[in-house]
Amino acid sequence: MRTAKAYDYSNEIGKLYTGDQVQVTDASDFVYWYVYAPGLGKYGYVNSKYLTAVYDSPAYSVAGIAMTVRVDSGYLALRNGKAYDASNEIGKMYTGETVYVIDMNDPDYWTVYSPKLGLTGYTNQHYLYAVSGTIPSYDAMTVRVQSGYLALRTAKAYDASNEIGKLYTGDTVYIEDTSDSRYWWVYAPTLGQEGYVNKDYLTGGTFYTYSLGSWTVSVQSGYLALRTAKAYDASNEIGKLYTGETVQVIDASDSKYWYVYAPTLNMYGYVNADYLY
Repeated sequence: MRTAKAYDYSNEIGKLYTGDQVQVTDASDFVYWYVYAPGLGKYGYVNSKYLTAVYDSPAYSVAGIAMTVRVDSGYLALRNGKAYDASNEIGKMYTGETVYVIDMNDPDYWTVYSPKLGLTGYTNQHYLYAVSGTIPSYDAMTVRVQSGYLALRTAKAYDASNEIGKLYTGDTVYIEDTSDSRYWWVYAPTLGQEGYVNKDYLTGGTFYTYSLGSWTVSVQSGYLALRTAKAYDASNEIGKLYTGETVQVIDASDSKYWYVYAPTLNMYGYVNADYLY
């Protein structure tokens, strides 16, 4: 895997072997395609002549969170590296243009797809703003175990101490992060929780956008907290929502705390449903 569209030892950033899978995000070049390699947790270029289609693999789409570019002047650079450097610029994006966020793991540089440029790359997320009414779309996959259960975990390790839930054959999970070669980060509607699962026990793959509709926050004063857990606790607050802001409800199975996506924060979490209308 390479940082550039050229056969050069200096641009190698990883090694892929027969049987490894990659997800193609840009196939516009005749020879070198831009791909994401889950086994490496990296994006880069590979020679497309050594790739063959896998028709039963989970579908991958560049469609993610739709966001709008907003700069005071000039342009927002699309880059092939996570750094402010003129040498890594691969495109220019201007105020009002839409991009689709694929990966938000870095605090500053997010991986995005620009429809106008037809390119995938990194950009400074501080110049991106949510497009009202959009939520991320992910693969829905099904649990399949021969016996027992598939554990939902707090960490990427097989350890009884990190189990937070049990998933059984036929349960559906929504894939949110496939950067690890074994443990994927998922949302499990049956448990109302997020966590890691061993991806070897997941099957299928249906591109699915999950939402129970848009709801509006209404509080008499202050804010509505977005939380990591279904509890009123200052330690689990991850964001603040104010009157008039909208959220997309994903799971309303709990009588008090609903699982939502907040476009203004670009985050998922739990909120007290009593303050949604």
